[in-house]
Amino acid sequence: MYSRKEKYYDGRGILRNPGDSFFDKEGILRDPGEDYFDYFSILRKADENFYDSQGLLRNCDDSFYDGAGNMCER
Repeated sequence: MYSRKEKYYDGRGILRNPGDSFFDKEGILRDPGEDYFDYFSILRKADENFYDSQGLLRNCDDSFYDGAGNMCER
C-alpha cells in the first residue's frame, strides 16, 4: 500500500515520498500502481480493497494506517 498524496511508512517502516517505490508486506520492492501484498499478505491490484497495518479493510481510495501506524491519505 502506498500514498499518492503524502509521505508514508512502507511495509518495512521506511519513510517514502508519494511516487517512490515501496516495500510491500512480503518485503518485495514495488512501484506505485503495481500489484502488491497487503498487511494480511494477500496479493492485491492497485485498484482493489486492501488491509492496512491495523488490519482494517480499506477501499482503494480510502485513507489508511501505514507501516508506522500513522493515518495517511491514499
